[in-house]
Amino acid sequence: MNCNISPNGIGSGIPNLEELEKKACKTIEFPRLATTTGNAIALFTMFVLKEILKQQSANPIDNLTNIIALSNSIAGLNSSIKIIQ
Repeated sequence: MNCNISPNGIGSGIPNLEELEKKACKTIEFPRLATTTGNAIALFTMFVLKEILKQQSANPIDNLTNIIALSNSIAGLNSSIKIIQ
């Protein structure tokens, strides 16, 4: 990951990209940690989407397309969760 972005991340939209890259490289050395991190991100995202889904369910007729999209996203995230052995 060699990006031409300033070290402080200004203008990149990603704060401290070099530090994030170092953390990612260290995580690769520990597969269980990477799996746990991925699972945590997936679960967090699922919970956020669940809250949005609740809001959209208040008016199901007008929000049917959003409800279907959110449900599909949650199902996709659910299938991405890995079993740690």
